[in-house]
Amino acid sequence: MNTIQEKIETLFDKVRALSEERQQAVAEALSEIASETYTLSDDGLRVLRPALERAQRGELADENAVSELLDNTWH
Repeated sequence: MNTIQEKIETLFDKVRALSEERQQAVAEALSEIASETYTLSDDGLRVLRPALERAQRGELADENAVSELLDNTWH
């Protein structure tokens, strides 16, 4: 299995192949996430709330499911 650093490098390679407009969107998203005070928008919270509730109930994805998701090409 790849380390998290290897996965990040693979993702960066994929981002570098995107159009400049999409790279800009990625840069903005990463800047927000990496900032000291990231604030989730109402829309973002609405999307994530069901997953957070499942996690609180202990309904978590196993390592194979996560690896499969991260290793697939995103469209």
